[in-house]
Amino acid sequence: MIIGIDIRPLLANNLTGVGIYTYEVLKNLLEIDQKNQYKLFFNSARSSDQTKIEELKKFPNVKIYKFNYPNKLLNLAITFFNWPKLDKMVGGCDLFWFPNLNFWSISKNCKSIITVHDLSFKKIPWAYSKKMSFWHKVVKPGQKLKSADKIIAVSNSTKKDLVEVYGIPENKVSVIYSGVNVGRGTRDEGLIKEKYSLPHKFILYLGTLEPRKNVEGIISAFEQITDSGYSLVIGGGKGWLYRKIYKKASRSSAKDKIKFIDYVDPADRSALYQLADLFIWPSFYEGFGFPPLEAMSVGCPVITSTNSSLPEVVGDAAILVDPYNVKEITSAMNQILIDDQLRQNLINKSYQQVKKFDWQNTAKEILNIFESTI
Repeated sequence: MIIGIDIRPLLANNLTGVGIYTYEVLKNLLEIDQKNQYKLFFNSARSSDQTKIEELKKFPNVKIYKFNYPNKLLNLAITFFNWPKLDKMVGGCDLFWFPNLNFWSISKNCKSIITVHDLSFKKIPWAYSKKMSFWHKVVKPGQKLKSADKIIAVSNSTKKDLVEVYGIPENKVSVIYSGVNVGRGTRDEGLIKEKYSLPHKFILYLGTLEPRKNVEGIISAFEQITDSGYSLVIGGGKGWLYRKIYKKASRSSAKDKIKFIDYVDPADRSALYQLADLFIWPSFYEGFGFPPLEAMSVGCPVITSTNSSLPEVVGDAAILVDPYNVKEITSAMNQILIDDQLRQNLINKSYQQVKKFDWQNTAKEILNIFESTI
């Protein structure tokens, strides 16, 4: 079988959720499958970090197809002319897998499978910039989802949303959980503390800075914690509408104890979680949510939200809060910082919960979807 894969999510200079998912699935998939042939497609007229793509070249059953068209031109052609066909661009294939929503067009005789991470653009549209809202309209997600032969959802929550929002038949959607990089990339904690100039005691948020992540709510809750000896460390790259977060921090009564450390090198994340006294992630909506599991994998207690996929992912190994209730978030922070027994119970449960999420299992299940589609 010849499988085409859209690897455009790997072009970001700093990989986050979808990029991490694409890379981890591909790496594990190619390690377990030497039988099928893989054609990896991407288009990039501008210079970008292609380190992860280069790593995939080592597999003998992989061929990479790079095109240099301006993205806007390619996207316009696909939108208005339903051309070019991506499967034809790579010399033909039996099926094409898209790890995320994007612009594409394929031939009728080529099967298509798409992974859907979340429908946040439908569920909480207020959290998106006008530019991103327009992108989601132009890419026509409903049309693509209905035309796909199979859909992979990263959680039962996302599957439920697909059925409710777009009327997708339940038997068309397979839930396949993502993995978690348990303890991977751990570096010397002292060096990490020095590298990011970390305070002695701190509460950590790590994720893209955008409205959906509720970083402003974290700042409001942090202002009210009982123990004033803690700082709030906010890590993550700048997403859309991020300036509001910096503005909120600059006007905060606790501004002297709030530290931004920008994007964190993936190899530093484990040590950063281990240095933190707790990890706070009261997002308004998630299709899966990597950071809470990453923190749990190295024994950092977690506070996250009662909504969307998050209770499904963290189980009973984290404190769940209403992301719209600042007092509830503050109370959860105080509980973990004060109650050592609660803290240890959460850590013990965390180690068991993360065992459910393994990238090799994810890759095996996706391979089964590929093979059952043809």
